[in-house]
Amino acid sequence: MLFDIATLKDDTAAGTVTQAILARDPTAEITVQLANRRVRVEGLMTEQQVLDALQGAGHFASKAPPHSGEGSTCCGGCGG
Repeated sequence: MLFDIATLKDDTAAGTVTQAILARDPTAEITVQLANRRVRVEGLMTEQQVLDALQGAGHFASKAPPHSGEGSTCCGGCGG
């Protein structure tokens, strides 16, 4: 899952994002892209659980659109 996070501006924010997700899913794999304020999360959490965890940590997040560049959630199924 790929998320846009408006408040992801520096390493401190990246740390709180990572901690918020790992607190709920210690097995999650998290990739932070500071340059475009994106986070990719692979793990056991649902999209809503990730959004709730981020909001609880003070971050406004939304699901990034499919086919939105590196780290997209594209499954290849639609051929787009």
